[in-house]
Amino acid sequence: MIESSGKYTVKETGATVDYAYSFEAYENIEQAIESLGEVKCLALIQRMVKVDANNTAREKAKTANGHSTRPVMSEEEKAEKKVARAEDKALLDAVKALSPDQREALGL
Repeated sequence: MIESSGKYTVKETGATVDYAYSFEAYENIEQAIESLGEVKCLALIQRMVKVDANNTAREKAKTANGHSTRPVMSEEEKAEKKVARAEDKALLDAVKALSPDQREALGL
């Protein structure tokens, strides 16, 4: 079982509510079928295929209509962003590797 958490916003008050949930993770499709049954697995797969197709189609329509908040990037821009994310991750990993005393000395 995987334990996770989520949150939602109450429309009337704007308050954020946190909640916990858990779900079973499967190592392979055979394990999922054994646990849930073939019919339920097929239904879950079909639902996710539909959700993924809808998400892709919605973003394409938003982009085509000029409503997308995600900027369209060239391949060069995508590559630059990928390098920047890798550099940021390396910095974060370096900070995580510091001892608590070193972090405190840096104000982290």
